Amino acid sequence: MRYDVKSYPKKDRDQALNALQRLAENDGQLTEPQVAKLAILQQGVKESRHLAANEWINRISYIENDLTQLAIIQRVAFNHFDEFINCLTLAGRFGCLTRLVRGGDYSGTDSLHIWPLLAALAIHDLPAITAYKQRFVPPFLTGHKVTLLACNAVYAILGTTAVTDKLRHQLTNLKDSKYSMAMLRSLAAIINQDMTSFIDNIAIMVKSNRLQQEFSSLEKCYCVNAHGLVNLWRFHTANAPLPPLDFPLPWQHELHGFFTTGHESIGISFDPLAERELNDLPIDSNTLALIHSLTAHSHRGDHE
Repeated sequence: MRYDVKSYPKKDRDQALNALQRLAENDGQLTEPQVAKLAILQQGVKESRHLAANEWINRISYIENDLTQLAIIQRVAFNHFDEFINCLTLAGRFGCLTRLVRGGDYSGTDSLHIWPLLAALAIHDLPAITAYKQRFVPPFLTGHKVTLLACNAVYAILGTTAVTDKLRHQLTNLKDSKYSMAMLRSLAAIINQDMTSFIDNIAIMVKSNRLQQEFSSLEKCYCVNAHGLVNLWRFHTANAPLPPLDFPLPWQHELHGFFTTGHESIGISFDPLAERELNDLPIDSNTLALIHSLTAHSHRGDHE
């Protein structure tokens, strides 16, 4: 069964095409998204195998960013929904890799890693979600108040720590921006199984996403955090099934269909460690096992 894929407004499509031109760096051959993806992987992974450990990890971080941009370009400019999911999955795996390897030397291994975790939830990337749960142990103690609270709440919902009365109170009473408060109240609604509050606050997040000054024009097209929370409700709780959600941005419609009607097999080939020596990387055996769980050939369910 196929699901409808809605087109984005022309303004968004133009911004996405401009972003693709910037990724191409004046190389005309890279204006085709699939060619651009292969070039990003070729230049970023294979050509960096002789770099020192820190330089290599930094290069992987750039790949994560470029693939995230390319994913949104695929969806917004070209309606290539399968490649949108494929690129987001690859980006998330690279992002998870950098956080696994860097360990305590990287701020993203504390509460800041909630954002790539929500991105993994947004596309229901179970290997990445599992790796985060196994590598990072709550409670998290450092970070911005919203980031810290959201991180601890997500891990509580995922079952790695208990839900406390203090957590419930903080989620519903912390004062911040409209977007941030809606996100925290969405988390509270998941915990409290309050579907009405959840849908109301997700709608606020989606609408407010375009107003976030720290987001790029591409990030404003795709409310990754909102969809991460939708999938947190849908796949990681015993809460009642959500109804089809009709929000102002097109992302929700096809993603809802993608996860509820079945979807094509999308092969994820990801092995950034294959061509470099591991001896100079700060990887312990447990972390290495998690990395290999991410690099295995991964497939999603099939449908026609």
